[in-house]
Amino acid sequence: MRPRSPSSIGQRVDLIRLKIAEGQTHRQAAATLGYSRGWTRKWLRRYRQRGLSALGPPPARAPHPLARFSPAVAQAARAYRQTHPLVGARRVLLALAKDPALAGARLPDARTLHRFFVAEGFVAPRLPRDQRPAPAAVAARGDPHAVWQIDHQDHLALAGLDELTVLQSIRAPQAGLAIGADLFAGPRGAHGVPLDAFLDALRQRIARWGKPQVLQVDHAPLFLGQPQRQFPSRFELFCAGLGIGVRPIRPGRPTDNGGVERQHRIADGVLLGPTFADRAAAQAELDAHLDALNRRFPSRAPACAGQPPLVACPDAHHSGRPYDPAHEWAEFDLDAVDRLLAQWRWYRTVGQRTGQISFDDARQGVGKAYRGQMVILCFDPADRQVVIHRGGATLADLGPEIRRFRCAAFEQATILGCSQIAGRPVVEQEATRQ
Repeated sequence: MRPRSPSSIGQRVDLIRLKIAEGQTHRQAAATLGYSRGWTRKWLRRYRQRGLSALGPPPARAPHPLARFSPAVAQAARAYRQTHPLVGARRVLLALAKDPALAGARLPDARTLHRFFVAEGFVAPRLPRDQRPAPAAVAARGDPHAVWQIDHQDHLALAGLDELTVLQSIRAPQAGLAIGADLFAGPRGAHGVPLDAFLDALRQRIARWGKPQVLQVDHAPLFLGQPQRQFPSRFELFCAGLGIGVRPIRPGRPTDNGGVERQHRIADGVLLGPTFADRAAAQAELDAHLDALNRRFPSRAPACAGQPPLVACPDAHHSGRPYDPAHEWAEFDLDAVDRLLAQWRWYRTVGQRTGQISFDDARQGVGKAYRGQMVILCFDPADRQVVIHRGGATLADLGPEIRRFRCAAFEQATILGCSQIAGRPVVEQEATRQ
């Protein structure tokens, strides 16, 4: 049977209904609609690849990026890029400017030339940036523990200690309160100290002072993950489960965390100079000095009016939001973690050879039928799985679901880690040892 051309959108939709809803074979569907089996296979394949949007008319082609320039410019740029496939648009533009054949011709800028290379298939289009949740809102000013600033200082050489030291400082700037400062052996800086050690120190400070509403951090990978921000950090998920928001400061603006930066300098005055028998002795000296700052020394914080923080703000002894490490596992709010994860959206390109994508430093199979296509991933709180979707008509639309998988980084045991002070069910402890 010879196919009629062209087919209508309604006929293509009828084909999908006959094949999927009624389960007809290609022969039956082709006979019903009056088309060939090749036609039915073509449109069913397009539907499986791109969803209902594939059944519509093809989108109108956008004007060529070099349509407003001489055809000789496009021909020369195409030829140069074919000969030099790894050079960028700026380098090609220099070559075009020196080409005698283009003397006097108007040349595009580097950005337009790059768009031309993308349209010609020389450069793969970039994936959209992963969508992440908005930062935690600024807490009310009336609460002395509304915001804590936390930061690290690396490579402190303390007299009497062989290894360099890392300092983790926490400050509540609203009340001028020194929450704590903890020392760690860190010859390679903060990134060489296990995150579990930092979190245990934070747990002790929260147990002493109560939970803050927000932890304000810089853009260090320990707090926010890699600079590309393609994945929620374990620190963010840990804080979410405790009911604490995480708010990054502006990039390149350490003065946004000026209170804790100033506390670093105060700690340096205590630590740099004297000789200590060990790191525990240095920690005891630092703790005593910070306690004196809170109880005896006048503070310049506006809320203190020249008085010591705990004298000017008696309610600052505790935030009123208790935390007990012994009950951390039972009280950890996994639903809050799920609400945070549900706000993320990840974009990946399926590998041309493997049919896989990378997620949480692991390979996930999508299928060779989707090789080279963009897929969208989101988190489903209903079953706590990551869902892979085909791309929709726009970035905001999700196409049909492809498959689901569990991500170990989102499990409660992974988020809480191996703590030396927090309680954990015996079953989980045994699983961690294994």
